Amino acid sequence: MKRGLFFAVLMLFVVGCSQKFYGPSGAPGAQGVSGVAGPAGSMGPAGPQGPAGQQGVAGVQGPAGPAGIPNNATIRTNEMVKVSEIADYAKQNPSVNVGLDGHTDPFGTDGYNQGLSERRVGVIRDALIQAGVAASRIHSGAFGESRPKCNDNTRECWQRDRRVEVLISSDVARK
Repeated sequence: MKRGLFFAVLMLFVVGCSQKFYGPSGAPGAQGVSGVAGPAGSMGPAGPQGPAGQQGVAGVQGPAGPAGIPNNATIRTNEMVKVSEIADYAKQNPSVNVGLDGHTDPFGTDGYNQGLSERRVGVIRDALIQAGVAASRIHSGAFGESRPKCNDNTRECWQRDRRVEVLISSDVARK
């Protein structure tokens, strides 16, 4: 039975494939026009991720600052006493204003040093305000490396240039 069914299907296939179509004159007919394409099927699942590529070359490291020379904008613990004394004086003398001028040593770019002197002034300003001095009585300037305290090429000289100078003035002098 199976064998008979197999032969019947095989014969249909052979007969269907061997049939030729002829046009009106007996010559083979022209190819028919293709139909409209159907919609695209859905995308299949993504395959597994491939192996990672080679690691790139590391960039050039920026220049390091001089060893042992701090360029920061923090108040040293031993200097906090001075900030407290200035704040106490300003609170006891309401007619005075406090001027803060920030400076840096010559290391670094002009832009970096300008920003550093501004940060140094900001730290002292914030500490005075925290201690009770009104912000309206504090005036500041930042000069970067443009006004050195000394011109020697020594660590001691550079240390003197890393500073915030405090100037006390009365309201009368400002008017």
